[in-house]
Amino acid sequence: MNIFVGNLNKKTTANHLFQLFLQFGKVISVRILRDNQTGYSLGCGYIEMDSQAGSAAIQNLHEMFFMNTYMEVNEVPIGG
Repeated sequence: MNIFVGNLNKKTTANHLFQLFLQFGKVISVRILRDNQTGYSLGCGYIEMDSQAGSAAIQNLHEMFFMNTYMEVNEVPIGG
């Protein structure tokens, strides 16, 4: 399952997200989107997990206050 994570604090790292999502099951990959010119975080990214773990993560983490902001956590539609 691919999961979109938005409204991230610009200082959030891939490791922060990995550790947060790991409590729900195996994390396959974490990617934070960055500006090509500056390398700065765009405040969003993607997590890949198995379906059961991903569903639990979405249910528990959507709109959670994390690193001084409320995260948006949603499943990426198939083909999206």
